[in-house]
Amino acid sequence: MSEIILEARNIDFSYMDGTKAINNLSIRIPKGKKVAVLGNNGAGKTTLFLHFNGVHRPQKGEILYKGELVNYKKNQLRELRKNIGIVFQDPDNQLFSASVYQDVSFGPNNLGWGEEKIRNKIEEVMKQTGTWELRDKPTHALSHGQKKRVAIAGVLAMEPEVIFLDEPTAGLDPMYSNNIMQLLDEFNQGERTVIVSSHNIDEVYAWADYVLIMHSGQIISEGVPEDVFRNQETIQKANLIKPWVLEIYDYLVEKNRSGPGIVIPKTREDIMKIL
Repeated sequence: MSEIILEARNIDFSYMDGTKAINNLSIRIPKGKKVAVLGNNGAGKTTLFLHFNGVHRPQKGEILYKGELVNYKKNQLRELRKNIGIVFQDPDNQLFSASVYQDVSFGPNNLGWGEEKIRNKIEEVMKQTGTWELRDKPTHALSHGQKKRVAIAGVLAMEPEVIFLDEPTAGLDPMYSNNIMQLLDEFNQGERTVIVSSHNIDEVYAWADYVLIMHSGQIISEGVPEDVFRNQETIQKANLIKPWVLEIYDYLVEKNRSGPGIVIPKTREDIMKIL
């Protein structure tokens, strides 16, 4: 059985205006998985992410990291946020330094690393995210897509064990969207955990090991993508659609044209081979 790195037990959370964002939610996230959290706007995805990073505290229930209860004391929160990074949907909520290089270097400079390690890590993640050529630019002069990539670089530079990304490819062109998802694949190596929220169903279907569907602050379905996206009732309830690769495959199966023993496709390349 996989080690559970993050867990929520029967948590509730409402905002000051009375909006119920999380409703008696329980979830266990295995270590080293690529997890996609899906749902319509207002389903509670971002609020859930902020609970695991200690930004929000449940009004009922418990959050656990590596089997240990989060007690919200200063030292524990500092350690939690060092190991669990969050990339927000709006990068303007994350960038604050004068230049791109300063922003990406902020986290590593506060981890007690040597200067050479800091320099090497910053250059590595900035080249991976396509932001190295932007290093001397002021952050306020960047486009939305550039800001998004700089925010991702800043979190990756801290080498967290877990990274949450809220709509990581929103506002990016197809090439950089593909590059970011490949980068998250690389980060996932070595049993590091990646959790993303997204409205790009086709993208996360091809990428994720495990899918969670949220609706009205609750988890209404979870499992491997091939199973979750076949539950039409759940998909409709969450205002989602079936990935086009899976839709074509199911059509071929229905028409007895897929052939015996065919592995369920996840990518464009997989379905092209079947066709």
